[in-house]
Amino acid sequence: MIAPSVSYAKAASKAGKADTEQKADTAKENTDSIEFKKSIADSKVCKGMIDAYFGKDGKLILALPDSVFDHAYLLASRVDGVSETTDLVAGEMNVTPIVIRFSRDDNTVFMHLVQKTPVINSSDPIFSSYQKNFSDPIVKGFKIKMKEAGHSYIDVTNFFMGDEKLITPIKDPSPIAMLLSGKKGIDGSYYEDASGIIDVKSFPENVIIKSRLAYTTDKVTKPYTVIVARSIVRLPDVMMRSRLQDNRVGYFYDTKELYSSEIDGVKPYQIINRFRVEPRDEDLEAYYAGELVEPKRQIVFYIDSAFPEKWRPAVKEGVEYWNKAFEAAGFKNVVEARNFPTDDPDFDSDDVRRNCIRYCVTPTANAMGSSYVDPRTGEILGADVIWYHNVIQLVHDWRFTQTGAVDPRVHTEVFPDSIMHESLTYVAAHEVGHCLGLMHNMGASYAFSVEDLRDPEFTQQYGTTPSIMDYARNNYVAQPGDLERGVRLTPPPIGVYDIHAINWGYRLFPESDDLFAERPLLEKIIREHDGDPKYEFGAQQILGIMDPTDQTEDLSNDLMRAGDLSISNLRLIMENFEDWAGVKGEDYPTLYEKYVNVLKQYSRHISHVIPYIGGVRFREIRQKEDTGDARIYIPKYEQKKAMQWLLNEARTCGWLEPADLMMKFDEPQNWRQRMERTLVGCFISPVVLGRIKAGYERNPSIGYKVEDFLDDVTDEIFIASLRGEALNDTEINLQSTAIASFAKASGLDTFTSSKAALADVDAVAEFNSFMQLASGPAVACSADRSMASSVSDETRAFFRVAMGDNPLPESQMKPLLARQLRRIRSIYSKAAKKTSDTVTKEYYIYQLRVLDRLLE
Repeated sequence: MIAPSVSYAKAASKAGKADTEQKADTAKENTDSIEFKKSIADSKVCKGMIDAYFGKDGKLILALPDSVFDHAYLLASRVDGVSETTDLVAGEMNVTPIVIRFSRDDNTVFMHLVQKTPVINSSDPIFSSYQKNFSDPIVKGFKIKMKEAGHSYIDVTNFFMGDEKLITPIKDPSPIAMLLSGKKGIDGSYYEDASGIIDVKSFPENVIIKSRLAYTTDKVTKPYTVIVARSIVRLPDVMMRSRLQDNRVGYFYDTKELYSSEIDGVKPYQIINRFRVEPRDEDLEAYYAGELVEPKRQIVFYIDSAFPEKWRPAVKEGVEYWNKAFEAAGFKNVVEARNFPTDDPDFDSDDVRRNCIRYCVTPTANAMGSSYVDPRTGEILGADVIWYHNVIQLVHDWRFTQTGAVDPRVHTEVFPDSIMHESLTYVAAHEVGHCLGLMHNMGASYAFSVEDLRDPEFTQQYGTTPSIMDYARNNYVAQPGDLERGVRLTPPPIGVYDIHAINWGYRLFPESDDLFAERPLLEKIIREHDGDPKYEFGAQQILGIMDPTDQTEDLSNDLMRAGDLSISNLRLIMENFEDWAGVKGEDYPTLYEKYVNVLKQYSRHISHVIPYIGGVRFREIRQKEDTGDARIYIPKYEQKKAMQWLLNEARTCGWLEPADLMMKFDEPQNWRQRMERTLVGCFISPVVLGRIKAGYERNPSIGYKVEDFLDDVTDEIFIASLRGEALNDTEINLQSTAIASFAKASGLDTFTSSKAALADVDAVAEFNSFMQLASGPAVACSADRSMASSVSDETRAFFRVAMGDNPLPESQMKPLLARQLRRIRSIYSKAAKKTSDTVTKEYYIYQLRVLDRLLE
């Protein structure tokens, strides 16, 4: 009996002590709260979704209401200012947006990174195991400073002013980013003394926190400052229904992995990125009955007040072109362009809910379209076009080099407004297409013939390409007199493919109850245009080009004929170059820049034809539905024709170097020698030869035998010697390049005796470099840059990667090239006996010594 009474006495004593401690803790908590309230008393207060207190000391306190813990949020970043435009520009979405949520215990608020890839039904028996294996990881914890009136107050200063890895604008170099954007990116060391939060804004659905981040770059050890606007955006509680991605229609996408006890294994799938475009509730019946209806919410693009007044109508027109495409999906007046409002207190261009077309004063000649996406569903929450100042120079240069021979209106330093208006509407429409979710369609222009592009009626209807998302700028196929006949020189406002793609991506179906049930309905839209090349999608190729039908900057389905017509125009431009491109009183370096643009245009035509050699055409086919191959090798007759066309250009392109003009330029050009090395490198590239071999093995009746191909290459390069003709400089350069390249690739130039005799030529490397440049960084559109940067990871787009093909083994290639060297020695032996030209004879004697040393 005593023990219990003693026990109760101890319990009472403990209870009293605990009560005392609780009162002490409460008193301390009240004291702490009073002190905390004092510390934020003079703060700037922003009321909204989350109340923010920004103190004069730079501290930022967020008061999280209890409701915050019931929602998911997007944490996104945009560059608001920058001290150098090498890597970033103001307005650019720079960091991969992430989905976050908040949780808390008695002392701490936790920020979680929400899992976005795995998907599972909560009623599935395996759901409990899924929860254990896919919990949302904690990325940050914030000590609760005070709890009051249903709010938890936390200090987020260090998170937003520091160099947090999760949201830093300075990113680790990405090899794919470098390949797609052409830039390594700035690498810098953060320093805190000059960094800090500079502003905060709170809106009904999001909070924006602006920070100044200071770095020292490692390039030349100089200061670098970035102003970044971070947004916390509440994601929709009622989620948009996702739509399955299909490689036959080009949309950006997010990848998912479905876990289910009803399927064998994990099922990966992709969902496209698109805006939520829905009828108003009262219009649903009319919409499903086939009537055009207004959307519940428009997609409004706001045009930066920094835009020159005269170009705003062009931008507005390019934006609103897309309404025609949405009509195919059953909606009218979906897209609208407005100027930045001057009398709307609720408008703020920093608000990620606002779609803005931002003018960036930088020397960059480009434009970019990018978007914030809810990765749970693919819903585009907001989008921006970044319009770099010098894009005006780029469209000027395109228009002159591509249409200068047929349109005298462009023979001027400053184009008429009507001409520039046409070009700028194209830029605006193309970038807005990206904002709506559309990828580049680089195969679109292959749908048209050369005859189509010279037909007034056809071009007025279709322009230069079936898709504004192609890189088909101006009609360089048109010839002098075609403009007067009514031939259109510019791309279409919106192409037939673009209308088809918007219909496929945005049309709603009443009879489907989930994204997988929609598949037959979406398939029907695609199948309605089976066999019509105008509706085909051609994925962009990276790391090289192997499909000649799917290229940038090309026109028509016959790239050799199109090249001939354009080169004819370029010849005319060069004959009148100083009259048409020159500016009285300017120095010649400015004219040299325009001359380089002509060289670039010519080089594009060379790069367009090269992929016919060992080329492959790709088709998107479906199991148990389509017949034929996904890879179709280019037949022998087309490869041989392309090889002859390329060598003919190497021999006849001297018109690009008129002596009178060249003497006025300080900087010499070696482009012709580079082109010769590029062509020879193409002919003996192990990967190209490997594809030629694979094509022959797949279909010997139309394929090219590798040994026959190399025989034909040698015959074409050395045709003047075979004919017994005297060799001019071009023939000598081309032949000596071939000998040196064959010797290097065969491995026979390793002997000291021959090293001194051979030119230092790595033609295969030259070819690879040339083709990577031709297919590399985009100009006048950096959707690729946004995909390759941190804005959206590299898996959000469907590319053709020119890698993975088996090269011709060295054990086969080296003997075949040695065989060609023996053939060349035989050709030279005979030709040396016949020629009476001293230069030619001495060249043969010299090269025969080289060949003897190589082969003996």
